[in-house]
Amino acid sequence: MTLAFKRYEEVKGLLPESVYRCLKAIDQEGMTKVAEIDPACADGESLHQVYAVPYEKELNCLVVAGSRGEETTYAALLVPYGKRASMNSVVRTPLNAKKVVFADLDHVIQTTGMEFGSITPVGLPEGWKILAEETILEQETVIIGGGKVCSKIEIPVALLKKLPGFTAVKGLAKE
Repeated sequence: MTLAFKRYEEVKGLLPESVYRCLKAIDQEGMTKVAEIDPACADGESLHQVYAVPYEKELNCLVVAGSRGEETTYAALLVPYGKRASMNSVVRTPLNAKKVVFADLDHVIQTTGMEFGSITPVGLPEGWKILAEETILEQETVIIGGGKVCSKIEIPVALLKKLPGFTAVKGLAKE
């Protein structure tokens, strides 16, 4: 079975409002596509097995909170499926943080309006950063969560780079 992608405007109900508004702002040409999936197949391995999505196109999105004193900065980390995020200075430096931890899940869900298991870098709250493993820039398109566990987004990397707060980071992903 393969994913049946449609233009994001055609399947607005598969996306949280913040994701839809962000896509409308950065993708006037409608190059971003959305597919409905079985929520039980949202993780990378299932997505590959059930929908034949190539591993190299799949990205995981992890949300971290970096702190220095009383200031907290949130960031979405984009790493290729099967890789882990390097939580050392590779993340601390761009966040100007002394300490970086995975963000509180309840806070992330409440603040983003997205669902657990499908957090996406598209449509994040103002001021959040997006740190992406530099090697993903080699892809033409990537597949990311849709903000709801019933959807996946196929987005051109050129548009991903237009997201507010986007920065490519060398060495963000590790085995």
